[in-house]
Amino acid sequence: MSSCEFFRALTKVSSEGDRIVIVKMVVGNNVLSDIIVNGKSLLGIVTNKEVLELANKVLTEGRTIETVINGVRVILEPVEPRPTVIVVGSGLIAKALVDVGNAIGYYVAIVGNGDIDKDRFSNAYFITNDLRDLEKLVDENSIVIIANEGGKPYDTEALYIALKHNAKFIGLLASQRRAAVMIADMVRNGISLDYVLNKLHSPVGLDIGAKTAGEIALSILAEVMMFIRNASGKPMREIKDPRKLVKDASRAGYRNNHVRGNPPNLNSEPSSWLIV
Repeated sequence: MSSCEFFRALTKVSSEGDRIVIVKMVVGNNVLSDIIVNGKSLLGIVTNKEVLELANKVLTEGRTIETVINGVRVILEPVEPRPTVIVVGSGLIAKALVDVGNAIGYYVAIVGNGDIDKDRFSNAYFITNDLRDLEKLVDENSIVIIANEGGKPYDTEALYIALKHNAKFIGLLASQRRAAVMIADMVRNGISLDYVLNKLHSPVGLDIGAKTAGEIALSILAEVMMFIRNASGKPMREIKDPRKLVKDASRAGYRNNHVRGNPPNLNSEPSSWLIV
């Protein structure tokens, strides 16, 4: 089972919302990884009954367990379901997407084409410098963000792969003109224009006035979160506007104070005696 297939499996179970246990078995210099869902091995690597029982214990106690079984070091980690994101790119914004993604608890994979400095992206969950691996990573549950500022020659191929595999969310960091050129390229390669327009988020990100790489990454992941949570993107004060409840809260505050024998100073502003 390759690292690409493991990340793809992780994407699948994360999208289904089940709590899982990630099992790593260290044999010499080799590490074998598996995912335990509902007491069963997803990848067929873990067959030892003792390890499966430990996986249930890990979920029950909510803690990582490390032990040695038959001379093999076994690490079992409980994991709450969280989104996985595939970032194609090697520049400042790709790096910021990893950093911001980690901060909000996402698993972020980085895909390049011989241009990834692995030391710079050491905090990514998965790294590959071979664009061909994108074929193994992407399926209908995937979130793919192509994020090379200014563009790179392999962006078009990456977009084609994401569309071909029907990724759930496809974001492209590009100018309006470059995005239009790439859309035209997809149509010339046999993909329906309606399908491309329906799938593609480009320029990707919400309009929050982002300027720096970190701000752009934030705007991109905010759009991703809005998409996967089916949210409106409106300011929260419009969704849960406290001003609609101020009069009722003021009356309740007055009554509660009066019942306790502490009448408010009615000459003061209401905010001085409101109970929140």
